[in-house]
Amino acid sequence: MLSKLNHIILSPLLWLVSIVPLKVLYIKSIILSNFFFYRNDIIKSNIDNAFYNLNINHKKQIINGFRRYFLNLICEIIKMISVNNSFYNNRITIKNIKILDQYYDRNQTVVLMMGHHNNWEWAGQIISIKSKQKFVSVYKKLSSSFFDYFMINLRKKNGADVIEMNDIIKHIYENKECKIIGLIADQNPIVNSSTNWTDFFNQSVPVIDGPEKIARKMNFPVLFCNMNKIKDGYYTISFEVIDENPKTSNIGDITNKFFKRLEEKIIEEPNNYLWSHNRWKHKK
Repeated sequence: MLSKLNHIILSPLLWLVSIVPLKVLYIKSIILSNFFFYRNDIIKSNIDNAFYNLNINHKKQIINGFRRYFLNLICEIIKMISVNNSFYNNRITIKNIKILDQYYDRNQTVVLMMGHHNNWEWAGQIISIKSKQKFVSVYKKLSSSFFDYFMINLRKKNGADVIEMNDIIKHIYENKECKIIGLIADQNPIVNSSTNWTDFFNQSVPVIDGPEKIARKMNFPVLFCNMNKIKDGYYTISFEVIDENPKTSNIGDITNKFFKRLEEKIIEEPNNYLWSHNRWKHKK
């Protein structure tokens, strides 16, 4: 009953917000960011730990920048409800789409590793639009049935297959066509005795090893999605090879390379990472 009520109330409300011009939504984000204290302790702790060498004023700048980024991100995701292909084409430039074309010409599936940096949801949309091969968005089911349904349908809009992470191996075997398997690879795993760990901002963190396992098992080349923010609502993307021949790599190498590259990206654009995500809650 509550789920149906959420659909009835939230769906039209979110659609109405989505037709508001982004410039107007960004102005509201600036205003609201002054009163935004969601997960404030986690955000401060994460930034303190990641940038222990920065002074207090610099850390405050990152915190304030993150607050605006986070609210902008929400606005940009809601905007996805009502926009068409030209919206993404006008706002996101893929600098080296030819690298995807080369894999397509060889009929070779690739694993594309992304982090919670800049707007990974828009990245999936423009890749779906621009790539010759099918984009597969691998996701972790959300606890809210409404928002799980909402995000699945947003991700499908431009032809992507949206596959729950537990079903991705089955999907790969049942769908032999060349594809791009997109995974957000900096999520927290279930921690147990078999969990793998890596260094991330000079701290040990548990990691999901699914992307690497898929790549090594199938020998799919692995790419890093390097997304840069130009200004509010405008981005560029370039693809970087992490491993061309995963079967020959040592266990853990792909995951370690991903986290090292993600850390470099966050240092370049520190405001635009999902600092509200409790990434360092587990201790080894």
